[in-house]
Parts: sequence; structure tokens; C-alpha cells
Amino acid sequence: MSKKFKSDKLGLEVEIGKFACQANGSAWIRSGNNIVLSTATASKEAREFMGFFPLTVEYRERMSAAGKFPGGFIKREGRLSDFEILSSRVIDRPLRPLFPKYYFNEVQLLSNVLSSDGVFPTSILALIGSSLSLIISDIPFSEPVGAVSVGRINGEIVFNFGHEDKKESDVNMIVAGTKNGIAMVEGHCGNLSEEELVDLLFKAHEQIKLQVEWQLEIQKEVGKTKLPVTSNFDWNEWHKKVSDALPKDFVSAYFIPGKHDRNEAVDKIKKEAFSKFENDLSEGKVTDSKLSFLFEEVVKENLPDSIISKDKRIDGRDFNTVRPLTMETSLLPQVHGSSMFRRGETQALVTVTLGTGQDAQKVEPLIGDLIEKSFLLHYNFPPFCTGEVKPMRGVSRREIGHGYLAEKSFDTVLPSRESFPYTIRIISDVLESNGSSSMATVCGTTLALMDAGVPIREMVGGVAMGLIKDSSDNFQVLTDILGTEDALGLMDFKITGTEKSITAVQMDIKIKGGLTRDILSKALAQARDARLHILKEMKTVLAAPRSEISSLAPRISTMKIAPDKIGLIIGPGGKTIKNIILQTGVEIDIDDDGIVKIFSKDGESAEKAKGIIKALSGDIDVGSTFKGKIVKVFDYGLLVELVPGKAGLVHISAIPRSYQDDLNGSFKIDSDIVVKVVDVDQRTGRVKLVAPELKK
Repeated sequence: MSKKFKSDKLGLEVEIGKFACQANGSAWIRSGNNIVLSTATASKEAREFMGFFPLTVEYRERMSAAGKFPGGFIKREGRLSDFEILSSRVIDRPLRPLFPKYYFNEVQLLSNVLSSDGVFPTSILALIGSSLSLIISDIPFSEPVGAVSVGRINGEIVFNFGHEDKKESDVNMIVAGTKNGIAMVEGHCGNLSEEELVDLLFKAHEQIKLQVEWQLEIQKEVGKTKLPVTSNFDWNEWHKKVSDALPKDFVSAYFIPGKHDRNEAVDKIKKEAFSKFENDLSEGKVTDSKLSFLFEEVVKENLPDSIISKDKRIDGRDFNTVRPLTMETSLLPQVHGSSMFRRGETQALVTVTLGTGQDAQKVEPLIGDLIEKSFLLHYNFPPFCTGEVKPMRGVSRREIGHGYLAEKSFDTVLPSRESFPYTIRIISDVLESNGSSSMATVCGTTLALMDAGVPIREMVGGVAMGLIKDSSDNFQVLTDILGTEDALGLMDFKITGTEKSITAVQMDIKIKGGLTRDILSKALAQARDARLHILKEMKTVLAAPRSEISSLAPRISTMKIAPDKIGLIIGPGGKTIKNIILQTGVEIDIDDDGIVKIFSKDGESAEKAKGIIKALSGDIDVGSTFKGKIVKVFDYGLLVELVPGKAGLVHISAIPRSYQDDLNGSFKIDSDIVVKVVDVDQRTGRVKLVAPELKK
């Protein structure tokens, strides 16, 4: 029997029990004409332990939801788009920490967008729908999660705004959380101050609490009894065994300087402890992966106490210090811009490539027209950067997520398309990683952009903040976290910005009660100090964009033609513009308003293309050169077609005497000839030419 639940205050409606009833839980969730079906399904029993909780999340947009066909030859949705992957990550991150610690059944959350009008963000509907499908199901899951998209239009904060409003907003963030606190933040912040960001997040949390209360009311009415967490393996008993097998001072190994030395010492302790369970391992009572998982649990419980009591982190730093910085630019001679940014044992090599408008990436969104992205940032995290061997099977979700954060950090500082009409591609190759390679990418990108001569308005830096809590509930914020501090801590808060403001954030919280305002404010204040320090050090290497772009990058010339002449320039089927490109070796972009952008390797070819375009639009410059075609031979000279529909005369007096006695024999119709314009009669439009290449 199906039931509907509606909240006019939230603008949400959900139907339970009508669709996808064989899933453990499902929600047909609606806002206006937007409909998403979210399902939650779990395996009946835990599979062989894989070392982590096997949760998979997929958010899918059907083009049919907006009455569209997928582009391309294959008229069926294929691999997830970048936006679908980012949305899947946004759903996964706040939900994952709310499953029981020792629950390892496979869980799959699927959300399909079935109808979309572009008003309410469907990714937010999917997150709320996934939360609902879990809490009404029998899958063990602790509490509901709410989510809002947050924007700022004309200085006013708006929530869950539509596609058209998104164009006017200088802020575009997603905030998710539970009744007690914020669990996840993602997006670009325009240019928010630390105080403005804190206010925005807690205003968003008020909206989230209303959603959570509504979900709890639905759960009371239709929720199933939660299944107990069962296992043939006694996790609690083995947790104690692993803890007892370790020496009392085992955490001291974590304070050894240097990642590799530290890891070797920790591995030695692990091997000695695990050797005590050789018989259990051989008899199949326990596995290496289970022992390793429990070892990490024991470390999480003990290491924060040591760090806070010692008032010192595992690499010897205090809680506020950024690791040593090393930077270089112009490392790669054949690229348009490059940099290396190293912070401690994290290193990113960043390159910039400048291209034409034709290099822009075409993106087909569910709502709205085709988008052409002219700023692309691609982040690569190869296995060798952590000293590991792993299969490489395409771009991972993590790489897409970290690249998106870094890309959005530059939204407010890039030059306008009108003043700098290049397509910009960034590649960040992480060569070493021990904490926050995405923030190294941001810093390296700033330096590489300036090295390429891209006139960015301000420099952007970034830092990752962490949080630990000891057994006495004392909290400590950590600046510039290591990989171990990220894995064992309670927060991963990445903040990017300029000297004046924050440009992008990504935050994941592992505290079930969420962050207090005081801790959040402290984290942002420490992050600001660290960011200013990093930016100051970056300025010692390169303080401003280079005055000229790389000599290897294409040159851009711009000109304006009447919009009604655009068709003449393009020609039937693009024939005319293709011929111009073939003749001159340039690339040409024409905007609807008649702005023509000519990309070339040298000034001569650009001027040649300009001359042809001017001629086609009825504006011929004296001194311009054309590769024309002889269309008629008279007794008094040669009629030469400069461009389709426009010709000029090479008078016989400008032709060497050796050709004058037999013009017809010397010059063939339709043959090419290079000519130069020496005069244009403004009254009649007649064009006078000479042929400089004819030998006298």
C-alpha cells in the first residue's frame, strides 16, 4: 500500500510503497515537475571482507527527463558524466559515516532523474531521496540527512535555486547534514569572507533540520524495523585481541620523521603483532585484511591522545605550521606554462596549454543549452605518487572530484572571455602525495597560469585542515594535514582563496554530532593564516602574470564585422571559412555579434586572414595582400578575384614588358596569383592591384 507525504514548507513530496518495491527501501521524491526515484538495496549477508564498507552510489540523469535525445551517434546514456559522478560523490560522502562501524553488507544506492524542469536541483532531490530510502528500509542506518544548494544573488542568500537563477548567483554550494550538525560542504564561494561562510553554513543548517524532521515523521509511519548487524566474525572480541597484541607505546612509531621511515616502523610493529595470530590465520579464523582494519581502528582510538598530550604532530610540527614549501616555474620548455609546487612530501607538476575557441569542451547538460567550457582542469593521481602499484583503469571518481574543486577555485579570478579569448587547459600530475594534493594543485595552477602569461586578477592558494579529538573530548584543529591525519582524523576541510576571500571549499565531517560554530570559525581562521603564508611564499617565485603569453601559444587578433556579413564569411557548408583557414594556416572563431577571433602562430598569417575577411565583408585595406584567382584577361590588364564576389584590376602598366605582348599566353584563367592592393576608389569601389611576384 502506497502512501504520500507532502511538505509545503519544504516544497517536497514523496510517495512510498508504489515504485520499486523489491528494493529494501525506495522513495519517489518530487518537487514541482522534478521527479527522482531513489532506491537502497543491501545484500542479505556480508561478503568476504574487502577491507572497507562496500557502499556504491550512482546518480543518473536521463535526457528524456527534459524531453531530449542524448547527443552523438549512440542514442542511449553511457558512462556517467562528470556532473553525475560529482553528484554521486555528494550523495555518498554524508551518508557513508552513518552506517554501523562493523556493517559490511554490500549496499547500493541508485537515483534516477525521471522528470526535470530545471527549477529544483535534482541532485539535492536525489540526496534527500537516498536518505529517505535508507531510513524507511530495514538496512541498518542511523539517522536522516538533509541537503540544500546555496547561492547568493545580489547579496541575498537563496536556497535550492533553479537553473536560471544559477546564472545570476556568484555562490554555488551544496551543504548536507544531520539534525545535529553539518556533515558535508562542496562548491565555489564567489568571494566570501570567513565570517560570511560560517553564517551561510549555519543558515543552511536551519533548512536541513526541517528536512530531517520531515523524514523522521515519514519513518515513524512507514519505516521498517532495522535488521541487526550480524556476522560470523566477532569484531569486538578481535578488536580487543589486536589491541592487546600491540606494545603499550606502539603509537610512538607514528612520531618518526619521514613518511617512509614512519611507515616502515609501523609495518614492523604490525607484523610482530600479527605474528601472534599465525595459527588463527592458517585456520581461517581471521584474515590479514580484518587484522589490518582493526589495527587502524586501534590507532584511531589512541593516536589523537598522544598528539594532544604531546602538543606535537606526528611529523614534529605544531598545530598551526605549514610544511616546508618549494616552488619552480618554466620547467618544461615546450609547454605554454608550467610549475612545480611541493609542500612537505606532496608534489604537483602543473602545465598550462592555451588553445582556441575550437578547443573548448562541449558539455550537454540535462537542462539548458549546450555549454562550451573554456577553462578545464584535469587532475591525475597515479599509483607511484604514494609508492604503490595499482591498475590504472581510466579517471577515478576521486580524480574528477579533486579536479572539480581545484577548477572552481579560479572562477572569480580568471580574465573575461572578451579580454582573453583563449581556451585554457590545466593538467596537474601529482608526483608525490602525503596529504592534500588537491591543494598543491591549486597553488601549482596559480603559478603555471602566471608563467603562461594568463592575466589572472588575483593569486589563489589552498590548504587542507583536519580535526582530532582525544578520549577526554578535547578537540584540536590541524593545519595542512598529512595523509595519516586525514585517514585517522574527524575532518577533511579544504579551503581555497585569495588574500582577501574564500573561492571554494570541500568539507567532510566524520563527527556524528557535526561541528560547532566555534570549531568551524577556528578552522577557518587557521586556514586563512596558512593561506596567506603560502601566497606570500608563492610571490617570492612569481609575483604576477608574465607580461606576454608564451611564444609557443597561438596569437589572437580580433576584428569586428557586421553581423549580417557572418554568412558571407562562413559560406555555404562552411566552404569559405575553410578556404581562408587553408590559405593562411590560422584558426577562426566568429561570435554571433560579429566579433571575429583569429588564432595564428605569427602576425603575417593573421593579417592575411584579416584582409580576406575584410574583403568578404566589403572593406578592403590598401596594402593588404591576397592570393587571388585570375578570372579574366583583357588587353589592358588582368581581372583578379580576391575573394568570392570581390575583384580588382592589375593594369597592364603594372605588368612587366616581357608579359605585355601576349597576356593571354602568359596568364591562364583560374590560375592563382599573389596581388597587393594599391588603391581603392571610395566612390566606385574599384580596386587597383599590383602583382609584386611577377618577374620583370
